[in-house]
Amino acid sequence: MSSITIYHNPNCGTSRNTLAMIRQSGVEPNIIEYLKTPPNRTELKALLKGMGLGVRAVLRQKGTPYDALDLGNAKWTDEQLFDFVAEHPILMNRPIVVTPLGVRLCRPSEAVLDILPNAQIGPFTKEDGEVVEERKTSNIGPQTDAFPALAAESFRMTDVAELRAPLRSTHAPRILLLYGSLRERSFSRLVVEESARLLQALGAEVKVFNPTGLPLVDDTSVNHPKVKELRELTLWSEGMVWCSPERHGAMTGVMKTQIDWLPLSEGAIRPTQGKTLAVMQVCGGSQSFNAVNQMRILGRWMRMLTIPNQSSVAKAFMEFGDDNRMKPSSYYDRIVDVMEELVKFTLLTRDVSPYLVDRYSERKETAAELSKRVNQASI
Repeated sequence: MSSITIYHNPNCGTSRNTLAMIRQSGVEPNIIEYLKTPPNRTELKALLKGMGLGVRAVLRQKGTPYDALDLGNAKWTDEQLFDFVAEHPILMNRPIVVTPLGVRLCRPSEAVLDILPNAQIGPFTKEDGEVVEERKTSNIGPQTDAFPALAAESFRMTDVAELRAPLRSTHAPRILLLYGSLRERSFSRLVVEESARLLQALGAEVKVFNPTGLPLVDDTSVNHPKVKELRELTLWSEGMVWCSPERHGAMTGVMKTQIDWLPLSEGAIRPTQGKTLAVMQVCGGSQSFNAVNQMRILGRWMRMLTIPNQSSVAKAFMEFGDDNRMKPSSYYDRIVDVMEELVKFTLLTRDVSPYLVDRYSERKETAAELSKRVNQASI
């Protein structure tokens, strides 16, 4: 069987051009006409993992029931979207190509050159007359000897096209807010509530997690209702706000417990990877940055995209009125700054975050396994 597989639609010009480029490279690929033989859910998830994309990134709008089914609505979960693709295979964008060098949604068709073992195919003329000139491949190729420790098949040059999502999400950015105190009048909660109002005014959809009743880590199973609620909200979110009081020169145990319940990996999903993060703290006395500095370290450990701006509110008890609303001040202005920046960074990165956090080391570990799975004879 060929080492290259193309999920092909013969009625699509881009798909035909891609197939022709593969053949011009000297390989006859394994051709799967996916409208006749759609990939099952396991196969599709493997393809998405290989591309570093979520299911929304490969949904096709033109010439499909995408709009009629309202698939741009954030209410649909990934599993529901997989159901729609199973029922309407035309929703899967094309062509998807699998080679020993990786998996790629080849739009434009010349994107296939990045993963062809022999990409030096010479000039190629597309059906519309556009000429694709021969170019350097994005893998190392003959330069491998200069990097003896490198796995050439897993090394990739940065692809600017990958930083431009083929489909831009149209739903409101989804932001989850966490606070770090259980006090009846918790100033970290009040800051979060002010932040939630600002985020809504900026066009975001927000949810605030109440940590009351959340058990200590390892004190119960992950099936505890509060743990499940927190993890489901994390999967729902595209960005997060963490706000903790500073206690004994550090974030609170309540804040750390919430973060500790979020796994780095859950099955094939990393719940926090690639999501944006804003960090803030409240202080009982003079201004400090110990808690936000710690949360930045944790954000990096959780593989999140922590925005540059942050907020620290000194003597927080003086900054709120009897109505629990924050008074006008430079501290309030800074919170507005942070929320503006969070929304901008979330809109900028949410559709390309899988590519932003794609790693050579992980491609190296999974490339052989993925190629074997998607090229099996039963497909």
